Amino acid sequence: MARLLQSLRRFLGLNRSSSTTISIPRFGRSIDTDFSFFREGDRVVIHGRNPLLTKPLQRGQKSDTRRGQLEHDQIIGRRVRDLVRARKGPEYRLTLPTLEEYVALTPRLVTPIYAPDASLIVSLLDIHVSPPGDGGDGNPPLEILESGTGHGSLTLQLSRAIQAANSLPPPIPAGSQVKYLEGRPIRPDEGPKEPSKQAGDGTQTAVAEVDTTQHTWDAWRAKRKAIVHTVDVSPKFSAHAESIVRGFRRGIYAGNIDFYVGHVENWIAEQIRQRTTTPTTNLFSLSKHSRHPEPFLTHVILDMPSANLRVPHVTPILKRNGVLAVFMPSVTQIGECVDLIRKERLPLVLEKAVELGSGISNGRLWDIRFAVKKSRADPSSWANADNSAVDGDVIAATEEVSASSGEDVAVEQTQGPYKEPEGVLVCRPKVGSRIVGGGFVGIWRRIEDPERDTYR
Repeated sequence: MARLLQSLRRFLGLNRSSSTTISIPRFGRSIDTDFSFFREGDRVVIHGRNPLLTKPLQRGQKSDTRRGQLEHDQIIGRRVRDLVRARKGPEYRLTLPTLEEYVALTPRLVTPIYAPDASLIVSLLDIHVSPPGDGGDGNPPLEILESGTGHGSLTLQLSRAIQAANSLPPPIPAGSQVKYLEGRPIRPDEGPKEPSKQAGDGTQTAVAEVDTTQHTWDAWRAKRKAIVHTVDVSPKFSAHAESIVRGFRRGIYAGNIDFYVGHVENWIAEQIRQRTTTPTTNLFSLSKHSRHPEPFLTHVILDMPSANLRVPHVTPILKRNGVLAVFMPSVTQIGECVDLIRKERLPLVLEKAVELGSGISNGRLWDIRFAVKKSRADPSSWANADNSAVDGDVIAATEEVSASSGEDVAVEQTQGPYKEPEGVLVCRPKVGSRIVGGGFVGIWRRIEDPERDTYR
């Protein structure tokens, strides 16, 4: 009974004394995961004709609705899905937001990847993690690179997918944890705010509390078994995305993510430098025969302009059998990736190209490849860039492209020296699928095959 009372006093913050030097976090050693009650700091969905997302709950504050005001003091401590009466208004059903609701209702600086598309992209990545303490502590962590943080919606989905690999995080320190590349200085309005010191009477200061929380946070992050590295060139977008991630479910997924501001090429160079020169902490990533690190990324997601130009940069650090996903608004941009990978002879094989968008139940598959026509008179002589046979549908599709563009994409049989046949990029929906607009995601896998020197 005494132990129960002591735990209750610790939870309510009643155990502090003048000799205390380190404060006890509000929710003990880790983030509070009891989502059956509303806590201070939660964001709540008010269900009415048009659902509303409140600002973080805070004592003495209120949120406006179409018909009245909801006092935060009336919400904190109530059960999720309780009915709460607004001041001078009706009762409203209150819930914690789902991930889909949260992405749709939070303020945005850039268009987010909405939950249906983001969850499909994550499923295409085929991420598998091992829970902590399964005996694989000596193995390197699973590391994912996302280039183009944006709103942070896909970042949240990725973090949720790897959550099982890490233990429950401690409370998040105040102030931004975004890291800046290229030696860029942090402006006062971007970095963590200086904590204010309390009047001294022998009690602890806010500075000591912040330092202790940061130390605990850093120690926990050093032991993670799965990490999402997300990079964006915009400091404003990156800081906003970090706040979006922290605001969802008390920041339970924030610890899995490292935010960076800068160009992805500079992030790659910095990671190679750190993993090459660090003596003991990253020995698993160093080659025995060179000073260059072994590939360390299991998944790469490129969601940025000119993503095809970054493919050669990320391929060398992508592990064998690793997955590369490129998300672009146009199918021709996926085709540009196919073209570059073929020309650079990168060890990547296109597994699938999927169209995303409303009205598409599971994502429509597209056929994107280079076909070669050696003779107009003999369609059977057509072949893919890797000399495999091309089916009749591809021939018809290519002839359609030629007719619609008014150009002859085939190579004519002429007298004189033989010329290497030119390729034509075929982009078409898989037969039998509906035509619906949306974005496109290409999925490549890194495959090292000594017997094959051409990849498509």
